[in-house]
Amino acid sequence: MAQIAIVGNGPSRHLYRPFRGDVCVCNIPQLDIEYDYISIVDVKAFNHVKANKLKFDKPILTTEDTAKSISNWKLDTEIQPVFTEKLMNSAATAAYYFAEQYDTIWLYGCDALWSKNTQSHQDILIPRPARNKTLHIQWREKWKGVWKTGKTFVIVCPKETEAVDYGENIKWNRSKT
Repeated sequence: MAQIAIVGNGPSRHLYRPFRGDVCVCNIPQLDIEYDYISIVDVKAFNHVKANKLKFDKPILTTEDTAKSISNWKLDTEIQPVFTEKLMNSAATAAYYFAEQYDTIWLYGCDALWSKNTQSHQDILIPRPARNKTLHIQWREKWKGVWKTGKTFVIVCPKETEAVDYGENIKWNRSKT
């Protein structure tokens, strides 16, 4: 069975452990891990790539709209406009896309799926205004479309996490520490 890990930027992303399968990181890679794809759906992240002249040896997957917005930029990285729509964040957008190709999708660093925490390690690189207190609810609404793909999703979370009932195809993998 084909599987992929999507490594988001929430506080629990440190729980990622290498496994057999592909890996997609979200936004500007900050972890020292092997990956196959980068998911960026926000022009602000591409601004950071451009301003810092970042080069990646793996493709950046994005939406057609975002690709059009940056089409005149001279970036030294392959951009693939494969996402049909933006689902508010890179992890949800990538999960929806990869559900077409993979049987199991592991989710790391997606803390808003079980908590109100919408913090992102990307905020160190890409300053953003304060997040709305209900952003986690908005994100969860967008994830409903991802769950409906019927694929198996494994949410990797801290040991004490209380599961949210997203359906039978959503599994919870709690850290042992």
